Amino acid sequence: MKTKILAILFTAIALIANAQNTCPAVKISDFPKKDFPPADFKVENFKGKTSENYYYGIGVSINYVTARYLAFIEMKDNTDEPALGGSTVLLMLYANGYGVERNFDICIRISCGNLNAAPAEIDGRTQHLKNMAAGKDKGVFDICDDITSGYMQGVCNSIGADKAKYQRQANMDKIVSSLPKEDTAAYRSLRAAASNFFNARSENEVDLSGTMRAVFIQDESDSLERNFMDKIMKSVKCNFQNYSQDDFMNADKELNKVYSQVMKTTDVSGWGTVTKTQIKSVERTWLPYRDAWVAFMKVKCPQLSEYALEALLTKERISQLKGFLSQ
Repeated sequence: MKTKILAILFTAIALIANAQNTCPAVKISDFPKKDFPPADFKVENFKGKTSENYYYGIGVSINYVTARYLAFIEMKDNTDEPALGGSTVLLMLYANGYGVERNFDICIRISCGNLNAAPAEIDGRTQHLKNMAAGKDKGVFDICDDITSGYMQGVCNSIGADKAKYQRQANMDKIVSSLPKEDTAAYRSLRAAASNFFNARSENEVDLSGTMRAVFIQDESDSLERNFMDKIMKSVKCNFQNYSQDDFMNADKELNKVYSQVMKTTDVSGWGTVTKTQIKSVERTWLPYRDAWVAFMKVKCPQLSEYALEALLTKERISQLKGFLSQ
């Protein structure tokens, strides 16, 4: 999922790359030598984590020194990501004085010379930094403060999404580690089916037109993951409504009706980039997802009716498909 979103964002950056200002780019040699990483600092010791991870505390504890060291290496090795690589992290560190002496001259030059951005973002960001240098703005500076483009909206949205993702995973790990062996095996199958369905739903049943498409994908993925986490939490105490066979049969009948209506829809202009073929492909991943939940609940909560999760998930799928009938 992250790869898909990054691909969309990187495509979008090509549209604004020519908007970069003509300020001379800041070079590594322009920074104070005392701030450089020590000779024994090894990137491979950080297991693929980047300066962004340590600056924002994504999957690790915030560590501005480590963020700075990694940022210098990313900048030197030209492994910067377009929006949240080493240059950007160094800009924020020096603007806020996090572990370094503030240096607004370097920050302003990075803002207009090193970062590809929409013209309005360059102007707004640069003026923001000038105001901070003049003492007119004493707040904390963040790269997301002055955004104007859908591209940067997607980038900034991903920061919060990544933080939430790691927190959810930490919570999930605690729950899964306490499961009996047979429950764990069923959970792994459920998690695999969930990932397949969530990816299919986010990438195929979301309108990807416009510069905000990466945001829409991420928002849908997060919504699905939060819903999944909520169900897993409820499964700890088997706290689900115990739907009957009739409840499921009625829901299944309605699902078939709604799906048929979607497939017969003639005016699909409101769907954007979504097609009937894509909806069909998502449906093929939803069925194994539903069945994986049923299998998990048989071992986790055998006291519940086997129709409990079938009915619940069917009602949720109905709601998703009805969205195409209201457009």
